[in-house]
Amino acid sequence: MGVVTGIVISYEIGTNWSRYAADVSNVIGPFFTYEAMTAFFLEAGFIGVMLFGMDRVGPRLHFFSCLMVAIGALMSAFWILAANSWMQTPAGFTLVAGKFEVANWWDAIFTPPSPIASPIW
Repeated sequence: MGVVTGIVISYEIGTNWSRYAADVSNVIGPFFTYEAMTAFFLEAGFIGVMLFGMDRVGPRLHFFSCLMVAIGALMSAFWILAANSWMQTPAGFTLVAGKFEVANWWDAIFTPPSPIASPIW
């Protein structure tokens, strides 16, 4: 599910809001890169073992692959929500020649709408 929605949103941002994407790419780009490098590869690497290895690998390795897919999904959701939260209430940036540059990564990642930084927690 993440692959399908991730591909669509990446193209949507680039084609529908290309001016916005060019201006905020220094902030949003790393979020999507972190999502791909940490979560997507973790999920993609173990989902094959999880789905097609049920009768081919032992129960411990199958459980481990299920656990890795679940952790990858959580990490993916975290980075996508961080990017979405930053787009809703940008924080931790400075404007340099009309482009957004990160001044404080902690503030950029954990903006108020972020589920972790939200006051309802």
